[in-house]
Amino acid sequence: MKCRILLITDFAIYIVDPETDSLKRRIALAAVEKIYLSELSDNFLAVIIPTEYDLLIASARKNEIITAFVEAYELDVVSSNRFEYNAASDLVKEIEFEEVEGGVKTRILRK
Repeated sequence: MKCRILLITDFAIYIVDPETDSLKRRIALAAVEKIYLSELSDNFLAVIIPTEYDLLIASARKNEIITAFVEAYELDVVSSNRFEYNAASDLVKEIEFEEVEGGVKTRILRK
């Protein structure tokens, strides 16, 4: 995991490196197909971008991020405790969430 700044505008998502203030990625909102999040109280969400690799985000502000996405661009938001995402052009991973005593157990598996 890497610390990044997430900016959401009416047209795009920007990922910025806070150490170097450099733009790491720009994603047009029109390229985003949907957002996955678990049904549990964890900090993960996945932004699914069919034309390139997906974006897995871990943030304590998950609900605010979802609200910003939906307000900027009407997206499908899918709740599921298991989903796949493309971590790279040739690497699919599955993320699974399980409620355990004291919190949520998160597993990220290579497919």
